Amino acid sequence: MDTLCYLESDLMQPKISEIKQIILIGISFYGDPFDLHSGWDEKNHIGILWKRFSEYLSRHQEMMQNWILGGAMYEVHIYNEEIQEKGVFEVFVGMECGIQDIRSVPIELSVKILPMTRYAIFTFNGKEITSDWEIVLQNWLATSGYRSPHSFNFQYYDDGFKGLDHLDESVLDVYIPISEAA
Repeated sequence: MDTLCYLESDLMQPKISEIKQIILIGISFYGDPFDLHSGWDEKNHIGILWKRFSEYLSRHQEMMQNWILGGAMYEVHIYNEEIQEKGVFEVFVGMECGIQDIRSVPIELSVKILPMTRYAIFTFNGKEITSDWEIVLQNWLATSGYRSPHSFNFQYYDDGFKGLDHLDESVLDVYIPISEAA
């Protein structure tokens, strides 16, 4: 069975949930994340970004331990008009932050504040994670009666994601901001 067809037929009904504002702390990359290497691996800019963030966390464990809420990680894709024209966008990786004063965040890190909104939450299992699920999400959005009021989506990596070496055993949630289509 073709993975894309499987995804399109079985994932058209995501979970819909209102999520509070989320404050994230992490690092970003802006450009074409796949100009070095495509696919789900550590050789493209997204993989390199994750490595940089992991190294930062390791070097600054004590400081980060005081700021981080939970152990889940986020990969936020922020789109703009240049994505269609040039194929570039921002990728931010980080963790939920409980910091009271963002002015104390070190210059090496960035803060992203995701607004309180309603999300369509898609769950991908095993090999579905590396499929072209963005097309599935776009197709669902086009026929769902919803629109995306924000120019981002995010992947939520909790303990269900076992790593690139164990994708068959992994689960990944993708969140798309939604509102009623006018």
